[in-house]
Amino acid sequence: MDLKRIKYFCKVIEHGSISEAARQLNMAQPPLSKRIQELEDELGASLLVRSSNGVEITAAGNYFYHRTCQILNQLEDAARETVKIAQRENAFLRIGLTHLFQSYFQPIILELYKRNPGTELRITVSDSSNLESFLHDGLIDVAFIQKPRADDAFHCCEFSPVPTVAIISKKIMPALPTAPIDISQLTALPLILLRRYEGTGIYERLIDLLSEHGKYPNIIMHITQPKAIIDCLESGLEAASLLPASEVEAYHLQQCHVVELTPSPKLFFPAIVKMSTTPEISELTEILNSRERHAGV
Repeated sequence: MDLKRIKYFCKVIEHGSISEAARQLNMAQPPLSKRIQELEDELGASLLVRSSNGVEITAAGNYFYHRTCQILNQLEDAARETVKIAQRENAFLRIGLTHLFQSYFQPIILELYKRNPGTELRITVSDSSNLESFLHDGLIDVAFIQKPRADDAFHCCEFSPVPTVAIISKKIMPALPTAPIDISQLTALPLILLRRYEGTGIYERLIDLLSEHGKYPNIIMHITQPKAIIDCLESGLEAASLLPASEVEAYHLQQCHVVELTPSPKLFFPAIVKMSTTPEISELTEILNSRERHAGV
């Protein structure tokens, strides 16, 4: 059944005459009369009684009018809801989040969601090196990662360095030191070090720092995730590691000490990175500008 004919019929009823309905629909009267006749022929029922004074609705026409009004309203509601769902589906932001700074960037991600509840956040958690590749390949819109090496293809928003702390098993250091320790003291300990999936980064800088006194560190494992390192140490592994302070919650640790270092090495540089050709992400820019304003107060 042609919906347009039904809508024309409803217009005639609502305006009381074919001529007025035709004027409202911006069409000539004869074509409108023909559409109504076609509807009646299709139904096999007379809907209107035509006279010199206009039209009168029949009992069948009255029933048909009220039922079709309900159906048309439901169709309009369905159309509106469909558009809303489509808009929600199209409103998303693809974020790459490094294992290295999951806790550090969590407040920004939560604020992003709170300010933009209609935007779906699609978050991929991976190694910084992988996320840099994902940016280049267009698989994510923005990456929350360790500051990459200089690359004209990237646009970076840099943050202050996150302090480095040593996390040491109580089995090899029973008592928590009363003062920061020199990083050289870690050289003799079994070490689990962070290492990128590929390329150079924190691991190589750590090796350089720990080797400055002429002794190569005792490295027993490489792991890409701070949490995985902490889990190993908390499970009883007799070792130590160097991690970003933002990812270590000392009060949750039972088997390890969290120890400050002197001098505190600058190793961990969080950054929000997008491709230089990617348009500004307004939702994120608003949050970063707000943080800058509050920091300046």
